[in-house]
Amino acid sequence: MEKSIGLELRSVNNQIKRYLNTLPVFQSNEVSGIYGYVIGYIYRNSDKDVFQKDIEEEFSIRRSSVTNLLCQMEKYGLIERLSVSGDGRLKKVVLTKKAVDMQLEIEQGIAGVEEKLKKGLSDSEQEQLFKLLAKLKSNLTATDN
Repeated sequence: MEKSIGLELRSVNNQIKRYLNTLPVFQSNEVSGIYGYVIGYIYRNSDKDVFQKDIEEEFSIRRSSVTNLLCQMEKYGLIERLSVSGDGRLKKVVLTKKAVDMQLEIEQGIAGVEEKLKKGLSDSEQEQLFKLLAKLKSNLTATDN
């Protein structure tokens, strides 16, 4: 039987989720792995306004999924959505103090999973992997199907 790229990627993704969800920060704070990545993204971009659209693009997630994600994060007190002057419909996403306080622990957890993923891979293998993943993403977003 021929191996399936999609199935292998899904399997790796599931393993990453399971690993992250075993970390104390994700167990004790009603936070799941994807929340940690979003918190990290907003934190790293705190020098500019971050909007829902930015999160959609950064994580290749559909609008409705990001809406649900942000609603949950708001419910857990991790983010606030603040109106922007000049456009009442546009809301920037900002971290709460609770999320900022958790950021270092989240960052360390994500760094740990990254180290596990990179273990045994040379720099050139990592570079090749990123090139291949970029090609896969490009194939999936190509309009010529």
